[in-house]
Amino acid sequence: MDVRPHGILLDFGGTLVEETGVDPRAGNEWLLSQASYRPPHATLDRVLDRATRVTKEVAGRRDHVHLETPWPTLTRLIHDYFGTRFDRPMAELEIGFWKAAVQTRPMPGARNGLEQLRRANIPVAVVSNTSFGEPVIRFELHKHGLADHLAFIAVSADYSVRKPNGLLFETAAARLGVAPCDIWFMGDRLDTDVAGAKGAGMTAVWFNPTSRPDPTRSADITVADWDTFVRRILTASQATA
Repeated sequence: MDVRPHGILLDFGGTLVEETGVDPRAGNEWLLSQASYRPPHATLDRVLDRATRVTKEVAGRRDHVHLETPWPTLTRLIHDYFGTRFDRPMAELEIGFWKAAVQTRPMPGARNGLEQLRRANIPVAVVSNTSFGEPVIRFELHKHGLADHLAFIAVSADYSVRKPNGLLFETAAARLGVAPCDIWFMGDRLDTDVAGAKGAGMTAVWFNPTSRPDPTRSADITVADWDTFVRRILTASQATA
């Protein structure tokens, strides 16, 4: 029998929102338009070629080493190479790039689910693997009405480590003020979300709307939609001392 959690931690992409489009060309085109100095050889195509290499050699290795490289660092590896200069603060460039390049939509039932958890007085926060900083992820969640009731948003870009590294899960639990054993963590990836949550002593909930098989049989709970997830929580028995 499930025991009702005292806190909930959620993944971002694939759990709260679904990524519907990523256009690096549009993002880099916008970024170049903001340059205070752009050398003639810094063409969009050359910048994209450099970005592809940086992504492959740096960002592409993140899941192997569980270390995060923040967007500003990746951007400097691209544009310092060309000698491109920007006068605007990096934080403004980061969110501008995101707006130009990334499109998402909310997962069905997510907004209503968060509201039900708020009414049940269960604290909820987000833990996301991303090179983008917390303000960017908060902006995207707020755009879809998903940020109002979150205790916090923890992103790997701000902590250097990525899921499934236990340091990130432990830090999130401490910020939530709930023991890991009393937390349910829901995410759509078995290798990062489920494995990391179980390693940290949390109840691992696999968000699996497409009914994929679980070859590891590692998830404690599997749900296909937000309604099922919230119903499972609200009907769970209360823990007794």
